[in-house]
Amino acid sequence: AYQPLYFSFSTGDMTTRGIPETTLSKSVGMAAYVFENGDALGTPGYMWNEEVIRSGTGWCTTNGYAKPETGKSMKFLAYYPYSEQSGNPSILLSDHATSGPVVITYEVPQDVADQQDVMTGESAVLSTSDRNDLVQMTLHHRLSAIQFVTGDIGLSGKIKSISLKNIHKKGTYRLGDNAWTLQGGTNGVSFTVSPDYVVEHITLASDADGRQPVATNENSFLMLPQAIPDDAKMVIEYEATIDGTTAVHTLEANLKNSTVPEWQWGKIYTYQISVVSLALEYEVVVHDWELGGVTDVQMKI
Repeated sequence: AYQPLYFSFSTGDMTTRGIPETTLSKSVGMAAYVFENGDALGTPGYMWNEEVIRSGTGWCTTNGYAKPETGKSMKFLAYYPYSEQSGNPSILLSDHATSGPVVITYEVPQDVADQQDVMTGESAVLSTSDRNDLVQMTLHHRLSAIQFVTGDIGLSGKIKSISLKNIHKKGTYRLGDNAWTLQGGTNGVSFTVSPDYVVEHITLASDADGRQPVATNENSFLMLPQAIPDDAKMVIEYEATIDGTTAVHTLEANLKNSTVPEWQWGKIYTYQISVVSLALEYEVVVHDWELGGVTDVQMKI
């Protein structure tokens, strides 16, 4: 008989787009392999890009599946969020006839609001002789979250926009691997948020709680993990009035430095930006995305 399969995804202490939540808001994509005990994964012939949807307090497949032949091994690979493979999918999967773990291809969307919180996970190797009524999996963040808050503001004004320039935007990831394979060049690549955020003169020495969120939560950049390219830039369009004249000034700084030479997956990088006499300075605080230990990294240019 064909019946849906049921799953339990670990989401405790999980955050998406920097917002703590205890549930996944979209469906999950799933592949499954049935293979001889001790063999490597073949093709995902049992299940390929099956949509797994919420069902009560758990999750189940959209379609029904026959119980596989006993005496074999079985493994599930998951990615989030689920993506239809017709047209121009936001996450492209390797073909169902390809042997080995599924490979996803992802290109970071230009619009920050469209950037996906890409996660993946895998089950243990299961025996088809067992019931396997509920398959448990943990999903892990596979991108880096980049956020911005204010630091010392010596010149009141308005943060018109923040851009990350000359960074990698496309890559492939084979589920279960330890890193992405980056594709394409970085020259001319740019991602921008436009908060139009008004900031007043403030020094954190006099007000330790004076940090203001400028680009966080829904305005977070969700970027591919990467060694930050040598020519990568942070560029801020800053509107300020000097000697009675209001103008928009372009402030920029190198993103790569000896303290934070790379963005790792599962981390939130909070850039604390300071503007003093139209000079841009910043510090970086690094957090685990899945809430846990915190490491402070400070750097100024």
